Parts: sequence; structure tokens; C-alpha cells
Amino acid sequence: MISTISYNQHEIIRDIISLHCKDGIEIDPTYSKGVFYKNSGITKPKYKFDLYPQTPDTVKADACSLPLKDNSIESMMFDPPFLAGYTKEKPTGIIGSRFHGFRYITDLWEWYDKCITEFSRVIKKKGVLIFKCQDTVSSGKQWFSHVKIINEAEKMGFYTKDLFILMAKSRMIGHNHGTQKHARKFHSYFMVFEKK
Repeated sequence: MISTISYNQHEIIRDIISLHCKDGIEIDPTYSKGVFYKNSGITKPKYKFDLYPQTPDTVKADACSLPLKDNSIESMMFDPPFLAGYTKEKPTGIIGSRFHGFRYITDLWEWYDKCITEFSRVIKKKGVLIFKCQDTVSSGKQWFSHVKIINEAEKMGFYTKDLFILMAKSRMIGHNHGTQKHARKFHSYFMVFEKK
């Protein structure tokens, strides 16, 4: 039986493919080094894009402006950045030195909106979008990204078909945590959308 909760992201992706995109994942617009597909039994996507390509077969492209025709994609895996305040120009810790980031959560969310608009353009009717995200706390405020993404995706013509929760055994703790004011986030989401 497929469960909504797992400690293994490869298991979640395999379950999503089994339930919702039996032909596999066609495109990954934030491919990076392809960690989702290594030693996992998951076939690499046909199209690999990234703003900062890390492999020779990855094409340089921004996820909100893809070199693809309208209504041409059956299935997409999207694993975007989920933190703000971590940028290559001013790196902070491990995350800041490894990944491109956004200065503010509002910048990140604005980019999510642009990406969802682009995905609505390239994904076929009844095509599948798998969107990984994590909620966060910034400047003492909760930012429920999964709620924002669901609302925006449905506004753009997607149906929220499924949701999986990836549990973490541990999380990196930031340098600026004093008195705790919010519950620590030890999970992220894989949301499955179908274009109506």
C-alpha cells in the first residue's frame, strides 16, 4: 500500500510515478546534479534544465522561461530552492555556498508564481506537475509555501491531485536560532498537480 508519508524521497517519487505518471518524468527544470535519479531505480528525465548546469547533458535555462513548445510536456519534476537569505553573492553557510538562492521569501514566492505560469504553458492537458517544497520561518514569521503553491497552481488551472510528506531524520540548524517561537520544520512536501 502506498502511504502519504516516508523518510525516503526516492520511495515517494517512485510511488508518484506508479500512481500518476506511469511513463516516468519527462522534464526536470531544476536538475542540478540529478540526485533524484541516482541509485534510485528512477529513470532520468528526457529534458534536463538548470540555471547553473552541473552536468554536461543539462541545458542552461530558467524554470520560468523554458525553451519548450506550448502543451508539449506530459510530466514534470520541480525541486526549486526553498530558502531565502542564501545567495551566491552573499553566501550564508553550506546552503548559501552550494545553491542559488533568493534574498527574501517574497522574491522566492514571486519566482514560484512565474514558474507555475510557465508550467501551465508547457504541460499538456491532464499532464502532471510534481512540486517539492518546504515551509519555512523567516524574520519570525511563518511562510507556508505549500499553501501558497497550491492556491497559485489551482488559480493557473491545475488540480491538486495528491500530496506526499517527506519526513527528515535531522535538519541543519541555522546560526541565528535563539528562543524558539515556532515548531521546527522536519518535513517537506511533494505535491502532485494535474493540468485541467
